[in-house]
Amino acid sequence: MSPLPLDQVSKTFRRNPVGTLSLLGAGLGFATMETLRHYGIAATPAWRILQSGFEAGLVGGCADWFAVSALFRPIPTRRFSLPHTNIVVKGRAKLSAGIVDMVQNRWLSAETLAEHLGRLNASRFLLEHLAAPRARAQMVEGARDLLGRLAGSLDAPEIAGFLDRALRDQLAGLDLGPTFGRWMETRIQVGDTSALWDFLAASVANSTEQGDFSAPIKNLLQQAVAHYKDQGAWAWIKGKAAELTFDYDQVAASMSTAFAQSLRDIQRDPHHPIRAQLDEQLLGFAHKLTAGDRAACAALEQLQHRLTEHAELGPFLARILSRLQETLREQLRTPDSHLTLLLDHTLENLIAGLQNEPDTQARLDGWVRRTILDLAQRNHSVIGEMVAGSLAKLTDDDLVSQIEGKVGNDLQYIRLNGAVVGAIVGMSLALIKLLLA
Repeated sequence: MSPLPLDQVSKTFRRNPVGTLSLLGAGLGFATMETLRHYGIAATPAWRILQSGFEAGLVGGCADWFAVSALFRPIPTRRFSLPHTNIVVKGRAKLSAGIVDMVQNRWLSAETLAEHLGRLNASRFLLEHLAAPRARAQMVEGARDLLGRLAGSLDAPEIAGFLDRALRDQLAGLDLGPTFGRWMETRIQVGDTSALWDFLAASVANSTEQGDFSAPIKNLLQQAVAHYKDQGAWAWIKGKAAELTFDYDQVAASMSTAFAQSLRDIQRDPHHPIRAQLDEQLLGFAHKLTAGDRAACAALEQLQHRLTEHAELGPFLARILSRLQETLREQLRTPDSHLTLLLDHTLENLIAGLQNEPDTQARLDGWVRRTILDLAQRNHSVIGEMVAGSLAKLTDDDLVSQIEGKVGNDLQYIRLNGAVVGAIVGMSLALIKLLLA
């Protein structure tokens, strides 16, 4: 490491020049006294005592200048240096080890951490922090960001596969009979089946109007006539006549139109008799399930078995997850969406609950203390590793600059004290010699 450049000397002088001024004052006083003594002006004992004080102050100031400067750089030149100088750089390894030991095992020892953590009130800090609307908004924003990241992985095949397997496992071991029966009874009694019949009637009517049932109706008519012809010779003659006179396509179309019209009537009329009949039949099945009827429960178990063993739930769940992903992304893009309002409302409830529940605060504080202390004890060496790593990144010049920046000003007073104490000792010795002469 090179000696301190002149520009850094100038900076040090401007920051705290007391050491340099004391040395210059002692040197100037000594030169002045020597000049006066040479011309016989300062020849009295009092002047000799003052001269001795300046001389000893100059020696003391130079000695302390050397001592202070030797801590941080080689002395006196770039080509060679006196021994035991540049102490910070030469003893860097030992200094770093000492700093690491002091921080890890003394200042931040496990016992010290436990003592300070015992006074930690995490709940109060959390409540005070969240009292500001900006902090709450930041927390909601963080929750939205987390949900956005989760939404980005909802379409992963692994999630659909997991839900498929989990749903099958839950359905396979679930006794649905009485529970499902009671649920059906409640839904029918409050009229929730109305939307179901609306949907079914509209769906089947749409299919019928599009001609999806024309071919099946035609086939049924042809099968009915063929079956009728098997009833005997007379039935065969009438059936053959029907085949010659019937336009199966026209009859099938007319029946489809009539069927669609009936379905539209059912859809438009909430009190249609067929709706009541369907509710009655469904309610009867629900009563049987609730009562544990074997036939009804067996039918439900068969449906449950087919669903868990044969149904392709994976693609169905994948479509649901994909739609859920799109919904979440749309909600998260809107600052005032229902999801954002829900997050904000949930946070407000959590804060209010924490404020009004001292037991919850105590449990939170205890958990935070135990967790931090456990982490600190199990990873206590990390503290030393962090300090050692930070010190290792510093160059020699950076290390010296940081240490000197912290203690350099105070060290200048050591130089001042050296000059003052040297002057006092020098004058005292001169006075003693004068008295003993």
